[in-house]
Amino acid sequence: METITLTYRVQPEKNGFSVACLDWSGVFSQGENISECKKNMIEVTEMFLDLLKAKELSKEQIPVIKKHIANPFTFQLTFDLAKAKFVPESKIKFNSKIKSISNLASFL
Repeated sequence: METITLTYRVQPEKNGFSVACLDWSGVFSQGENISECKKNMIEVTEMFLDLLKAKELSKEQIPVIKKHIANPFTFQLTFDLAKAKFVPESKIKFNSKIKSISNLASFL
């Protein structure tokens, strides 16, 4: 399984929270609580991965993986590139091949 791990930042708003992917501009959502934000970002990211897989995104819309400093307002989610689906932490194998931006182009 080839995977990609993306980092997201949650920000408190007046009514709930907003969340944005730090590695993929344009991938954002909101929710009433952090749990809902994570659920929404899984759905949004899977949609964008489907578009990426179908080659329906321009090169400017491809994620740029960066190193992030962990803080209480960030979280990471991992996705199976071939299936364009979220991979729960319990299903991630230590020997699975991790995609980086350098070999993400081979997926396209």
